[in-house]
Parts: sequence; C-alpha cells; structure tokens
Amino acid sequence: MALLETIRQKKKILGIVIGGALLAFIVEVGFEALGRQGNNSTAAKVGSDKIDFVSFNNRVQKESELDQQNGRSQNIDQATRQQQVLEEMIQEKLLEQEYEKVGITVTDNELTELIVGKNPVGQAVQFAQSLGVASPAELNKLLNDPKNNTAEAKAQLAPIRAQWELLQENIYKQYEAQKLITLVNGCIQANDLDRAEMEDEATISYITMVKKDFSDLSDDKFPVSDEEIKAEWEKNKKMFAMDEETRYIHFIPVGIVPSKADINEAKKIADAAYAALQKGRGIDSVRVLGTVKFDTTKCELAQVAPAVKNFVQNAGVGSVMRDSTQADGRYLMYKLMAKAASLDSVKATMVQVPGAKSAQDSAMAMLKGGKAIADVTKAFKGAQAQEEQWMRIAMFADSVKNKFENAGADFVVLDSNENGAVFLKVLEKKAPKTFYTYATVSHEAYASTKTSNDLRDKLQKYLDKNKTVADFTKNAAAAFGTPAMEEYITPSTPQLGMNPYTRSGIKDSRKAIKWAFDAKKGEVSGIFADNNDILIAVCLDDIYDGDYMPATHPGIKNYLTDKVRAEKKGEARMKEFNGKAKDLNGYANVMKVKVDTVQVAFGNDRNPMLEPSIIGRVAAAQKGQFVGLLKGKTGVYAFHVENIEKSALKLSKQDADMRFAQTRGAAMVSNMLIDILRKGTKIERRLIEFY
Repeated sequence: MALLETIRQKKKILGIVIGGALLAFIVEVGFEALGRQGNNSTAAKVGSDKIDFVSFNNRVQKESELDQQNGRSQNIDQATRQQQVLEEMIQEKLLEQEYEKVGITVTDNELTELIVGKNPVGQAVQFAQSLGVASPAELNKLLNDPKNNTAEAKAQLAPIRAQWELLQENIYKQYEAQKLITLVNGCIQANDLDRAEMEDEATISYITMVKKDFSDLSDDKFPVSDEEIKAEWEKNKKMFAMDEETRYIHFIPVGIVPSKADINEAKKIADAAYAALQKGRGIDSVRVLGTVKFDTTKCELAQVAPAVKNFVQNAGVGSVMRDSTQADGRYLMYKLMAKAASLDSVKATMVQVPGAKSAQDSAMAMLKGGKAIADVTKAFKGAQAQEEQWMRIAMFADSVKNKFENAGADFVVLDSNENGAVFLKVLEKKAPKTFYTYATVSHEAYASTKTSNDLRDKLQKYLDKNKTVADFTKNAAAAFGTPAMEEYITPSTPQLGMNPYTRSGIKDSRKAIKWAFDAKKGEVSGIFADNNDILIAVCLDDIYDGDYMPATHPGIKNYLTDKVRAEKKGEARMKEFNGKAKDLNGYANVMKVKVDTVQVAFGNDRNPMLEPSIIGRVAAAQKGQFVGLLKGKTGVYAFHVENIEKSALKLSKQDADMRFAQTRGAAMVSNMLIDILRKGTKIERRLIEFY
C-alpha cells in the first residue's frame, strides 16, 4: 500500500496534454442554452456519420475539467473550446472512416504491449512517474489491486483511473494513425524520373534579361466590365469553392473603458495609497483602501523586476517609489520592506518515519547511534529517505528555515505529530545571500456604471439613427473614431475579430455571430453586451450560401478585376513591343529599360526579378538561346541564357528516396493527411444551431 499512500499524498495530479496528441502525432509522424430545433441532436455530419450533440457536449465538459485541473481555463472562451472540440471530433471521425476502408485495427495484445509491455510508450511512462510510480505496469497493477476496492480507495483513485483510461484511448488512436501513415508511406515511393529531377534542382541558369512592367499604365485606360469579371470567375470558380455558408458583416465594437472622470477618481485612490504606503514598514496601511491590489516579493537582486532593481538595491528599508512610466489610469508603486542576508541552500539528509511517538523515538535512536539510513527505512514500514540532497531554504517560513540554519552534524526533529516525524541532518551550508523583500501596489481605473451606461446610450442612439447597412458602415468612424470592422464569418467562427495569427478574437461574441446567421440581408442588430468589456453591434451586408463564393464578393471582385486588367495591360504591352527587336539589347532600347543579370535555380520558383511562369521558361531554354517577348502578370519579359551550370549533385538511391519523401512524397502527404481526408468528405457543421 506504500504506492497508494504516495499517490494519496500528491497535492495535485500532474496534467499531461493528451487532448490534441493524435493530431500532433499525425503532423509530426455546456452551452448557455441548448436551443435545439425539432428533433435535431446532431452537432456535425461527416459523410454519412453523425457526431451526436450529447457526446459532443460530454467531450466539451471533459476538456473543460482538464483545463481547470491544469490551470488553463481562466482565459478560454467557451465558444472557442466548443469549436476546437468539434474539429477534433470531426478529424477523429475522418480517420475512423479511413481505418475502416483500409482495414486497420489495433489488437488487445498490441495495446497491452504499448502500455504495460517491456518497452511502453513515453506518455505511459511519463504519466506513471508523475505519480511517483516506477512503471506503467506497476501503476496498472496498483489500480487493479483487489486491496484497493474499498470505497475510500476507489474515491481516491478515481481521478487517476479516469486519466489513465483516457491516456490508453489516446495511445490506441495514435497507434491506429501510425499504421495508416506507414501504409501511406509505403504507397508513395520515388521512381527514376523523380530521382533525376531532384538532382536537376541544383542546376543554375545564368541569364541576362529585360522587363517592362505595367506600373506606368493607368488603370483608367483599362476598364473592366461586370461581364468580364463574371467570365473570369467562371474560368476560376473552383478557386472559390466554399465548405460552409459564409456571411459578410460589418460590426462596431465599443470598448467599455474608463472616462476622464473615472481616471481622475482612480488617481485620487492611487494618491491616497501612496501616502498611506509611506507610513510604517509594512503595507497594512493600504489594505484598508480595498480597491488597490498588492503583492509581496522576496528574491535575490538578479530576480528583482528591472523597473525596481535600482530602487531596491540603493534605497533604505521603508522607502517608497512611484512608477511614473504608467499610462493614465494605471498606477504602480513599490515599498522596500526588508533587505537582509539569509542562508540560501543546504545539503541535507531527511528521513520520514510514520508511526506513533514510540516508533519515532526508536528511529531517532537508530539514527543517532550511527545506523545506516537504509537500515532505518527498512525497519519501519512506510519510512522514506532523501539523502545528501541540495535544497533552497531561503523561501521557507522562518520557523522552518531556522531549524535548517541551527541544525548541525547530528539528526534533529524537523517536524512531528502523532502520525509520524521527519528527521533532519544538515551536511553542508552555502554562504548567505542578500534577499530583498518589496511590495508592489497597483491600482487601475475602471469604467463606472455611469460610464458604461453612457457608452451604451451612445451606441443605441447610433443604431436608432443608422438603420441601413450603408449608413451603419459609413458613419462609424466619425461617431466612434474607428471604422466599422469588416469580417466574413461561417457557422464555425467562434469569435468576432479573429486574429489569423493568434486565432483569438472578442470573447463571448458568439451571440452576435448567431444573430448574423438568423438575420436577413441588410438588417442591423441591436446591442450585444455578453462581453463585460465590449459592446457590439452588427449589420449583415451579404449572404453567400452556394457552392462557390460569388464574383460579387468584394475581395474576389477586386482579385478578378486586377487579374483581367493585368491581362489587358499585358496584351497592350505585347502589341506595343512584340517583334520590335530581334535581340536583348534591341528590346532594352525600344522599352527604354536596362539589362539585368539574374541567376535562376531550377528547383526554386521564387525570384524577386521573375514570375514563376517565366522561371519555367528559363528552365526549359538552352544555353545561348534568346527568348522573347513573353507576357507575365506584372510585365513583359525577354531573356538570353548566358550559361547553364549543371548540377554536380549525385544522390545515392537511399538519399534520393529520403529527399523525395521529405519534400514531395510520404512525409508531405502525412502532414496533409487530415486536409486530404477532409476535402474528400462532405462535412456539415451544425454547432451554430445550438448557440
């Protein structure tokens, strides 16, 4: 039962990240209101398979509990968590369907070997060791020990058992994925042409070239009609395929920020705190103010915050400093409370002996009598020892630290009660270090109720006056200092204002998104105040619910307009210069441009001087050949191949196969596996129906 006792004494089970481990492995080898409509209980459909809402909601709850256990729940938006869980379940469903198609299974024997066999996977080992258990096999034995079938033991082990079962499920899924990836890798191999192509990638063509771009051609002279845009869209519409219905919106976020009056009031409180802080050696005088925050830090000079380092090093104890670098409404001040040398680290042996006073006395007698530590721990059931270990004691409570400081070459009692004792022997002490104790006191202005109400009234008056999409978007900048924000949202969008890099936006904004999918084109919303820091209003500009994003989409229309106009400019340039010269210098003269020298690598389609299509023409040209005139997307080109430096690279079959796998073969396909499966399966997300 010693292992069980060890687990009982754990203050917190160490969390291990397993929720997204399956997807990471592939890349690298409830609700406020249910809101169901009719009998709909499906969160998503993946092909013909359904993801049931109840199963989905249970998974969300489990993820939420794991986040809480690992201290990650505070800043996670519920809608974002729900969307992440749904995408995980969709991806898992895609993989399950693929496993079934190709006949991939994991047997009980395989799973047992992976988890509790001779060479268990790292996650199982890490989990067991985080609990103080030597191996996964030993942990599994402990969890299934009949001695632990008592109600008390079951209750204590329940959280561990739940995480253990979840880990096993995750390992099972990872092994399934490994089998699929192995199968994919075996199907994609380099042939002789692929190997030859990779050797040619190091070939370099040295060219001289001229380019006459389109920058001097006025857009006004090359108008583009709606009919031309539509025709270009028809040719390229597969580029604009939509997986989900999309809505084009504008929204106005109004931050609930402190007013000038709020900032002035905060300054009064900060001034009072500063005056109170100057009295006495402690910070009790500022506690009575209530609204200020304070924190006490004790550390060496190297760990002192940079803004305070000079102050704590040179000021006298009791001194106070005010940070003048803070913006209006934010106030920081510091008080140096102590500056003293203290013993930092000791090398010590500690022995823990469970049992009553008589057992403790016997153990102490053995230790003082010179008995070996191993003999002592063996003599008392459950006894443990830590021998000759360095530990930092500077941050210990004074009552405990004093015992370390006063301990000598013989064992002393560090702590004891009726259930056991801890004995201490200090072997070595490092020189004392200077520690600084200082308090950080802060206060920040917040928006008062009056300020919040005033901001809400201002936004409501704006909505009363601007009831159309045109007025809503046109007048926002004048009213609020910034223009209305443009966004394209889908039923999978969890937040408004999503940053493409951080994947985060305005918390608690999903009701505004839900409104946009229930509204009619041209409608303007009321005020959404679910986020305590931001008021939101939305207008619905357009609805895109076909198979392809239409040519009327503003971004697509601009792209197609530029594409058609560039084609027209290219034709005009070709008509202007084509055939007007027979060599490079001739074209340089008629174009009035200089001749440039460029190196072109066959395996690289990026070059600041050339477009990819022109690079392809260079790769196909022979030494001494003149090529021109060519029409590109940004200009017209002509070039002469001066020299071709053939690759001296000779790859072995093994090296060529490895490079092929890494750059265009199995490894690349493995990285794209989920996207490939997703594109081949119709996916219908219904999460927004439950908002």
